[in-house]
Amino acid sequence: MPIPNTWKILIWRILTGTLSVGSEFQRRNMGDDVLCGFCGTERSMLETVEHLFRDCDFSARVWAGSNLGIRVEGARHLTMTDWFIDWVLYLGKQEEGLKRVILFIAIIWGIWVIRNKVKFDGLVTNFQVLSGALFDSIKERVHLLGKQVDNKGSFKEPGGRAVGTVDRLKLDLRNGIPFHMIGQRGLCSALQIKVDASWDRSFKAAFGWVAYDAMGREYMRRQVSTRAESALQAEALGVRDVVSWARSGGVLHLEISSDCLHLINVIAESTKTDHLIKDLLEEFRSSARFFHCLSFCFIPRHLNSVAHGLARQAMRL
Repeated sequence: MPIPNTWKILIWRILTGTLSVGSEFQRRNMGDDVLCGFCGTERSMLETVEHLFRDCDFSARVWAGSNLGIRVEGARHLTMTDWFIDWVLYLGKQEEGLKRVILFIAIIWGIWVIRNKVKFDGLVTNFQVLSGALFDSIKERVHLLGKQVDNKGSFKEPGGRAVGTVDRLKLDLRNGIPFHMIGQRGLCSALQIKVDASWDRSFKAAFGWVAYDAMGREYMRRQVSTRAESALQAEALGVRDVVSWARSGGVLHLEISSDCLHLINVIAESTKTDHLIKDLLEEFRSSARFFHCLSFCFIPRHLNSVAHGLARQAMRL
């Protein structure tokens, strides 16, 4: 890529786990200064690469306020390596993709530069000051690099394989971007339902789900013991139960969240259908016509603890 070698070395050190951040100092018992310098002394977190470059409130605001408009809230289950690669491939397929990838890497470089100024030069930890210094440190270099880019070719991942539509959809789903079976999220106030299932090799299964209104208040919860031939089928039975309940109750706007990424990939047709849930998928697609808005969204397990607890409890009944 047409970027400075210093940027390449930084990225290489991030992805190989050799960057000198607080977690590395802690692991090697080297000093006590292991907390994030952006967070403030009262609520500072251990400085890992994920926290520093993505999850810290400062970094999250930088990403959201950049021209890339990246939201990081749904990606905290991903390692920095997976998150970085996903975004490089995703941005590279957009219009002026290589320029957007350069900006993405430049922001990472800028965060590192400003972090060092906070740590070693005592730069004030005020968002306006820090973000202004960050973008000042990269904007001229990004502008010059952009002029060097011939953006007529397609962006390819290592090995030369172009990222296709299915690959991009998988990346979207993995980063918590909803798949819309019908309608568009944001055009209506959807009832949000989080679902999870449990299963063991004796074919005993259970699922649980909890519904939240548009204000985030709990609306209803349910748990059911059942039988299933696989964990995937158990999860699909839970989703079918949600859809059936919503239809019988006249719910027209529905968003279903699950921590089973494979099921959502299958529903979105970005992964080959499992024969055990083929009939259930046909039911989903037939039921979709009833709704004005119906979408599916992946969430990590730690954000789905209520539904998970309901499913585990139902397994013991």
